[in-house]
Amino acid sequence: MYLPKIREIKEALTSFFTPPYTTGFPAEPYTAPEQYRGRPKYDQEFCIGCGTCAQVCPTQAITITDNPEKKTRTLTVDYCLCMNCGQCEEKCITQKGIHLTNDYSLAIMDKNDPNVYESIERELVLCESCGGVIACRPHLLWIKERLGAKAYAHPNLLLETQKQFFQVEDSKVKARIRREDQIKQVCPKCRNLIVVADEF
Repeated sequence: MYLPKIREIKEALTSFFTPPYTTGFPAEPYTAPEQYRGRPKYDQEFCIGCGTCAQVCPTQAITITDNPEKKTRTLTVDYCLCMNCGQCEEKCITQKGIHLTNDYSLAIMDKNDPNVYESIERELVLCESCGGVIACRPHLLWIKERLGAKAYAHPNLLLETQKQFFQVEDSKVKARIRREDQIKQVCPKCRNLIVVADEF
């Protein structure tokens, strides 16, 4: 009859004089292990704005907003929807554009808190024929570097190379396609129309 009581007293005393196994969070800061999958963050240097992260996000936590008037593309991560699966980091074509951090504390009291979102903005390249979106400028430069000398065979990439050395003014959107549009910054659809019009 007394044995269970003695055992409970022994466990209580042992627990009282033993340091805790848990952390002191939130009173004390805690650093998660390196392999911990916390909130994703964009890298200002390596993100090229291609949008692959948004395409592979299973919860659609990443959205792409194009503003042709300002020539900007904004990629935004909504941490309220993000489940930290790591698909964005795994499928990033530069392997460095977005990565999961050790930041695990995502508790908030207001959904409009600016810490709920992570955004990055990139410059857009628009078609000089129809005004449609081609890609982000960092994306075109990344493709040019990957292709090397072969990049000079494509007018869009050739123009991006020229813009690195001197100012190249964009032409205005035209009512109809002309032959000289071959050497303009145009989207694939308009380039096809230009080639067909030039041939026939």
